[in-house]
Amino acid sequence: MLNPVTAEAMNQLFDLSEGVFSAENLDLLPERVLPQVMQFSGTDALFLYITTAHLFTPRFYERGIPTDDIDQLKTVSVAQLDRLASMPPSATTPRSWKANSQFTVYPLRDGTEYVGLLGLSLGDTGLPISSRLWDRYLQVLASTIHRLAEQRKSERQLSHLNTYMTVSSMLAQSLGLHDMLETALYCCMEVVSAETATVLLLDDEKENFLFYQVEGPTKPMLMSANFPTDAGIAGSILKSGMSEVINDVVNDPRFYGKIDDESGYQTRNMIALPLIAGEEQVGILEVLNKIDGKDFTEEEHLSLMMIAEEVAFAVRNAKIFEYVVDSYCKQRQGLNTCAGCKRPLGSWTPCIKYREELL
Repeated sequence: MLNPVTAEAMNQLFDLSEGVFSAENLDLLPERVLPQVMQFSGTDALFLYITTAHLFTPRFYERGIPTDDIDQLKTVSVAQLDRLASMPPSATTPRSWKANSQFTVYPLRDGTEYVGLLGLSLGDTGLPISSRLWDRYLQVLASTIHRLAEQRKSERQLSHLNTYMTVSSMLAQSLGLHDMLETALYCCMEVVSAETATVLLLDDEKENFLFYQVEGPTKPMLMSANFPTDAGIAGSILKSGMSEVINDVVNDPRFYGKIDDESGYQTRNMIALPLIAGEEQVGILEVLNKIDGKDFTEEEHLSLMMIAEEVAFAVRNAKIFEYVVDSYCKQRQGLNTCAGCKRPLGSWTPCIKYREELL
């Protein structure tokens, strides 16, 4: 029969496991786990470091750790997990190790994948539970992290697909280019919680960017403004053809501050994406300043990459419409060519009058 201390420890372990299982998503898991582990272990400081293939970036959660020590612990965590991942399969995984004089660190492993670390400041007292039962708890925690990370990935993929389908459907409607881009930019702002979004189009000579469409507080100041294509972050993105997340714009040496100076708007952070239709560069899509003051994430970056492709083709197609109208319809059929037409040039299919001319 178990003595009262052992029975109490097992009940605490069950409570800990229940807290892990009750977390509905990865964001709630630390809120459930950390306070319970602190109470159970008697520690006044601990951290949980999570990293899996299903997440864009590692996550670090802590309680009771001085701010100056957090960066050091993050660095140590990355190094330790890299070391564990490089070990041969036959190697014995250490149960724990000392991150420094204060923290004992336990690896969290689900199957063959390390999904994180749990670090506790235990002092000389140790854990009030046998190592066998504690290892079972760590297995439960690791398995739950893996499951919730997979769930997060699936939810992210579904969200990206819904966003893509929404924007694609809107851009496929028979709207003018400004109306289409207005719809797309508002969608971008909503997806990433940004204050402002802009589409910079290249002029015919590809020497200048034109603020062709702007949504947000900068719209009155920036509409129809322009600057050289070799300037600023936009110029760098155009040259590289690669989108970027820039969360400290002011200190980026590529930042072209003239636009902010003239408009009075202060750009803090942005996601900048090239608009490429096939192999044709048509401009740059930018979202500026996350509303809550936080950083833009790689997850949000991926969402906008899908939208940017749709916007690029919508711009290219609209320019083709304009070319057909200007070079054929207006010259051959008059300025009011679309008036009364059963299929006016607002869609991709050639209009009826044009097809009749070909018969």
